Amino acid sequence: MAHFSIKEPEEVTDLKVKEVYDEILTELGFGIVPNIFKSMAINPDLLEANWKKFRATILKGDVPRTLKEMIGVAISQANNSPYALNVHLHGLSALGMSEEVLKTLVSDFAACPLPAREKAVITFGLKAATKPHDLTDADYQQLRSLGLDQSEIFEIIGTADLFTSINRYTDAIALEIDSL
Repeated sequence: MAHFSIKEPEEVTDLKVKEVYDEILTELGFGIVPNIFKSMAINPDLLEANWKKFRATILKGDVPRTLKEMIGVAISQANNSPYALNVHLHGLSALGMSEEVLKTLVSDFAACPLPAREKAVITFGLKAATKPHDLTDADYQQLRSLGLDQSEIFEIIGTADLFTSINRYTDAIALEIDSL
C-alpha cells in the first residue's frame, strides 16, 4: 500500500490540482492520470512542478518520446523499480511499440530489434542514470557520430535524471501500479 493517498480526479477540490490533472489527461495520451501524479496531489505546488518537469523532459524536445520511454524501461529495470517499469512498458505499448520489441527490451536488450542508434542512446541514458562518473568523451563522441547534437544529448541526460528521480520516489512511497 502506498504511503500517500491516491487522489482520484473526482475527489479533487483544489483548483491547481484540477488544472494539472486536466493538463495530464489532455497531453499525456493515456486517458488517465497516473498514480504517480495522483500521489502528489497532497502538495499542489510540487505536483505542478513535477508535471511541468515531466512534460518539458518527456513530451517536448527533439528526442522521440518512444526513445525516452525506452530509456525509462532500462533505468527502471536496472533500479528494480516495478511501478516505473510497468508504466514505461504501458506507455510504449500505447505509443504503438510491438510486443516483440517490448519483450526483448526487457528480457534480452542485446537481441532487441532496434537500430544501433537507438540502442546507443538507451545505453548512454542508462549509464548516465546508473554510472554517471563512468561517462567518457568516447561515450559522447559515439552519440555525435550517430548524428545526435548537443541539445539531444542534453535531453537524454535530462531523461535519465528524471527517470532516476521517479524510480526513487515511486519506490520510496511504495506506489501501487495503476489500474489500466
